[in-house]
Amino acid sequence: METKEILDRIQEHESSALYQQLEYYKSYYQAQNPELMERWRDRNRRDKTPNWKVPTPYFSTVVDTMAGYMFSNVKYSADKVYQDTLLDILEANNIEVKDMRAGTFALAYNRAYELIYTVGDENSTEIKIASLDPLQVTPIYADTIDESLKGIIWKRKPRSKAYKYLVDYIDAEVWERYGKQANSDRLELIEDGFENPRKLYLPKCPVREIRAELIGDQSPFHVVLHYIAALDWAITGNSNEMDRIVDALLLLGRTLKDEDLKHADEFKALMGIEKDELTPQYITKDLSPEFRKYVTELLVNEIHKHSHVVDWYNVMGGTDASAKALQTRLFDMDMYSNRLEKIYKKGIYERLEVIGFLVKAVYGIQPQPVEVRFERTTPTDVEDKINMLKGVDWLSTQTKVEMSGRDWGIEKERLEEDTPDIDLDAYMRGASDSE
Repeated sequence: METKEILDRIQEHESSALYQQLEYYKSYYQAQNPELMERWRDRNRRDKTPNWKVPTPYFSTVVDTMAGYMFSNVKYSADKVYQDTLLDILEANNIEVKDMRAGTFALAYNRAYELIYTVGDENSTEIKIASLDPLQVTPIYADTIDESLKGIIWKRKPRSKAYKYLVDYIDAEVWERYGKQANSDRLELIEDGFENPRKLYLPKCPVREIRAELIGDQSPFHVVLHYIAALDWAITGNSNEMDRIVDALLLLGRTLKDEDLKHADEFKALMGIEKDELTPQYITKDLSPEFRKYVTELLVNEIHKHSHVVDWYNVMGGTDASAKALQTRLFDMDMYSNRLEKIYKKGIYERLEVIGFLVKAVYGIQPQPVEVRFERTTPTDVEDKINMLKGVDWLSTQTKVEMSGRDWGIEKERLEEDTPDIDLDAYMRGASDSE
C-alpha cells in the first residue's frame, strides 16, 4: 500500500462514525460522560454556580464485572505433544492477562485486536502475542461475504520524540513501519535495526479481530449508556441541590425578557426594580429526598437489568444468601455470557490458527485441534448439599457423592487409600485365641 493511501485510510477512519463511537465508549469507560462534561464546561465559562460534575463509572462496572466472570479462567486443551508446546507459548506471553485485556476490549468496544509475530533468529525464535488498542487500529477488510480482516494500519505515539507518530502497515505478506515527523506531511520508512519492510509468508493477516456482539458494530453494553447518562444527571443534580444556599426563587413584579427566562433558575437576585413594582413571594423548588432516591435506584436497576450483569452490591437485599440463591441470580448473566462467548470464540480460534501455522514453521510440530473452555467462577453449594444428604439413608454413597458435584471414581479411590490395611493372618490368630 502506498504511503498516501495509508494516510488517506487513517484520515477516513478517524473521521468515521465508527471511530467516534469508539471514543464515545472510551469516555464512558473512563467515567467522563461527554454530555455532562460539556454542560459543566458551559456553566463554568458563564461562571454559574453551583456547578458540580459527578460522572459515574457504571459502564466500566458492568464491562469489568462481565469480563471478570467470563475471562478469568480460560482453558486450552489439545493433543499431549501439541498442548505442551502451545501452553509454553501461551504462558510465556502471560496469556491470562492477554485474555482479560482482549475480553475487556471486546465487551467495551465490540472489537479487540491481537498481533501474533515472531522475534529472534533462526537459532532462537519466540512466538509473541501483543494486544493492540482498538482506537489505534484502522482495519482493512477483504471484499468477501464474511468481511474477513485483510490487514491493518496501526497508528500510535512513539516513546521517543523523533516522530510525531508511528504507523505500521501489516497484512499476510508484509510488515512495514513508518514514521511521521511533526513538520512533514509524508511517511518515511524507519531504519532502526527492524527489517523494514519485513516479508511475511502467512496464510492470513497475523492481526486477528475479536468481536463480542452478533449484530452490528455496537458494544454489547451500548443499550445501557442512556441509563448511565440519566444516572449521572440525577446524581449531579443532587450534588448541585445540596450546594444551594436557598432553594427558592424570589418572584418580583417585573416582566422578564425571553433571554432572561432561559436562565431564571440561576438567578440569585433581580436588579433594577422600582419600589412600586415589588410584589414579593417565594416559589419553592423542593424535591423530595425519597423521590431522588427512587429515581437513582430505578436507574441502577435498569442498568443491571438490561446489561444482564448482577448487582452484587445489592444482591439479596444485602443479606447473607445461599449459594443456590446466588446461582439463581446468576442465571440471566450466565445466559448472556454464553451468547457473547460464541462470537468471541471465533476470534480466539483464529488466534490459535495463526499460532499453529507459526508453531509448524518454527518448531516443525504439526498443529492439532484445540478446545477452548471458559470456566466461570460461580458460587458453590457443596456444603448445603452435604448437610441435606447426611440424613438420607435410601441413597447410595456413589449417588450422594455425584449429587455433591464430585467425581465418584476419584473419591472412591481416595476412600480406599484412607482405609487402613488389615493383616489377615494376625486377624485370624486373634480370632483363634478368643475361641
